[in-house]
Amino acid sequence: MRLRIDALLARWRIAPEWVSASAAACGVRNGYATPGQLGADRWASLVAARQRAVAAGPPVAPMVVVNAGTAVTIDALAADGTFRGGVILPGLRLMLQALADNTAALKTAPGRYQEFPTNTADALYSGAVQAVCGAIGETQRRMCAEDAPVRCLLAGGAADVIAPHLGGDVEIVENLVLEGVLALAQAG
Repeated sequence: MRLRIDALLARWRIAPEWVSASAAACGVRNGYATPGQLGADRWASLVAARQRAVAAGPPVAPMVVVNAGTAVTIDALAADGTFRGGVILPGLRLMLQALADNTAALKTAPGRYQEFPTNTADALYSGAVQAVCGAIGETQRRMCAEDAPVRCLLAGGAADVIAPHLGGDVEIVENLVLEGVLALAQAG
């Protein structure tokens, strides 16, 4: 895709600047084993989260940064700006599609979230939501070892679905990745 975009823009003599993760930028230190392998979207989200934390003023809290779309990324950002790592899991639709495609007789109508589902459609949907929330909660629990309240920034198409089922300090951010891209561009 990158080659195709470069070729299209070359017609107008425009050279795009591609975002890629680095070892450090905008107050974030990349803890990935190979920093350049971290996805640009995750990197930009971490930068935006750090910018928000610093703007909010001291004390800066550790954060869990979540992007919930086709995939769900859950990243741990320490109070000092160190990206500690994170996990990637299928998004809600992908989980449901995988079950429908690979399990006999589970092609059902869309379900709704229920605390204790009493039909298969609701059980599938509620299970997917609880899986994502459980992974977020586990990351928050691990971050609590730093003896500070842990903020959760939640972005992506499924943020509104997931947020009501999370406890603690959760903030939905509409354009977290784009905020990070802007911060990286302004930093040069």
